[in-house]
Amino acid sequence: MLASILESDIETVVKSSDQVDYFVIGSGTAGVTSALELAAGGFNVVIIESGPFITANHVGTSPFRSQPEIVPKIHGLVKYDTAWIPDAKFKARDIEPLVTNNTAWSLVGGRTVFWGGCAPRFIESDFAHWPITYKEFAPYYDEAESMIHVSGSHPTRPHFIRSDWQLLAMERLNRAGYKAVHAPVSVDTTTVSNGYISNGFDSSVARLLRSGKLVTFGEKRGVSLVANTCVVKLEENNGKISKLHLLRPEDGSRYEIAPKNVILACGGIQSTRLVMASGLDKDCDAVGHYIGDHLFVQGLMRLKKPLGLPLYILIQGTNGMPYQVQIQGSFEADWYSPYHSTVWLDHQSNGTNLLFYCFGIATVEKENRVALLDDTKCKRGGASSYCVVYDHSDADRQLIKRMMESMPEVAKQLDAELVRIQENPPGSALHEIGGLRMGTDPNTSVTDVFGKFWRYKNLYCADSSTWRNQGAANPYLTITANSLRMARKLVAEKRAGLAVG
Repeated sequence: MLASILESDIETVVKSSDQVDYFVIGSGTAGVTSALELAAGGFNVVIIESGPFITANHVGTSPFRSQPEIVPKIHGLVKYDTAWIPDAKFKARDIEPLVTNNTAWSLVGGRTVFWGGCAPRFIESDFAHWPITYKEFAPYYDEAESMIHVSGSHPTRPHFIRSDWQLLAMERLNRAGYKAVHAPVSVDTTTVSNGYISNGFDSSVARLLRSGKLVTFGEKRGVSLVANTCVVKLEENNGKISKLHLLRPEDGSRYEIAPKNVILACGGIQSTRLVMASGLDKDCDAVGHYIGDHLFVQGLMRLKKPLGLPLYILIQGTNGMPYQVQIQGSFEADWYSPYHSTVWLDHQSNGTNLLFYCFGIATVEKENRVALLDDTKCKRGGASSYCVVYDHSDADRQLIKRMMESMPEVAKQLDAELVRIQENPPGSALHEIGGLRMGTDPNTSVTDVFGKFWRYKNLYCADSSTWRNQGAANPYLTITANSLRMARKLVAEKRAGLAVG
């Protein structure tokens, strides 16, 4: 029933699509951030989301946050399987069928409903291969941190965990040469007072609902939401996206829209896949290539005795250490599951286990790419008919080895022992980048520095598909800041008198 109030009818949108300035495809943080900024600038925006409306909040702000019987069922409603495979296995796919080994989600809010919450910035050197500098990007970090309530980023937003044990652990790690800080977490820690109630855990769906800009299409200008609708093709004519081809999976209904402007915000893989499935890769060999994900090492440390106090520390990456470590605990659980993204909320005073996650910067290789598969059996219009062809470089393998070898020393500084560690496969970090890389040269890049496609004058990309490389940090904050930056440019163009459409 709630969805029927919040969503707009696709048929109504189709009939009056000339009233829409921007169609935004995807409702994660890239899509919602850009849509809200455009609406604030006077544009009329429609978000098209392929998945259903399931929850108005992140699971960590819901009553179900750690219920092992319920959270997996929520995931089960909206997840689908994906495959990241080596090139050799891809070439042998006719002999040995592809096996899925990763998971993706399709719902209003996207992965922002389930993400783990750590929200650090990239460091200055992470922008070395971007066509913009950290100094140019920093003001958007400031705004994004305020928007998603990053703890510790402002005096009014104190650190999320502030135990004496955390301070001692950070001191020990820093003495050992690591750059340890309070983990910046996207949980609203603003003081609850004078009628103010904190917003809990950030997710794009909660931000959209709180904004006051979500409207029923046709009633007034703002942001309207169309869910359960797949964009299956972007049709091009004379250097412009002339039609959106849509599919309602639940009943097979198909629609066409003539858009003024289109913003891709489907995520690091799906935006790329849609461009390829639409045949928009024919004039640029960079499309679909340079895909990346964090190198991901996961493990468990065991304390000698329970400390009774929580801990959530971030060891930041540096120029000399191109990886980041999240350490959290203590609790009785001895491993991490994708269904338990907010495990750090459940500190247990008698627990002795600390979990850690190392995210390393992978090299960017052109042949790591998205490959389209047969979509005739896909009920979602081809949205899950792809695989990622991906091989680690020699430098990647060396960094993974270095990450794994560093963790016993980190455990020692915490008066703990390392009891389990493993390298996770490509794609499992869920921090994908690339496929539609930005640049200053139309011959070697797909978009300009603001995500505008060189070859299509009304097509933009707001998500991490445009990134040339990663930093060591979780990308959520940077995705949010980058989409804000893109939308702000479009609003500035409107104010300067440049026409839309």
